[in-house]
Amino acid sequence: MNLLLLPYVFNIAVLVPVGLTTLLGGPEAQRRLFLGKYPDSVGIRTILGSLWTALLIGSVIYKTLWWLVFVLPRLVCGRSGEIHWGIAGVFIFTVLTYPWVIPWGEMFAR
Repeated sequence: MNLLLLPYVFNIAVLVPVGLTTLLGGPEAQRRLFLGKYPDSVGIRTILGSLWTALLIGSVIYKTLWWLVFVLPRLVCGRSGEIHWGIAGVFIFTVLTYPWVIPWGEMFAR
């Protein structure tokens, strides 16, 4: 694996479980996530979950923009050799899979 991909893999590995667990997991999930160091608070849980989920959404947006502004024009012009396919692959995987793994029903049911 190219070492440049590690930050992107880490981004995926951290943001999905932390954001969604904090936002949707309830008091027990917060206790596990923060090792019982902080008292449970619906307000804090919602703020932290919203923050991490916003970072996740922002990540998907910038990855989508990179594909639209950088990758696709090079593909159309026949300049695919200029594209770092490791990063492009991780980005497109993220953009195409994140919407399917977020429990939208639970998020809007609360």
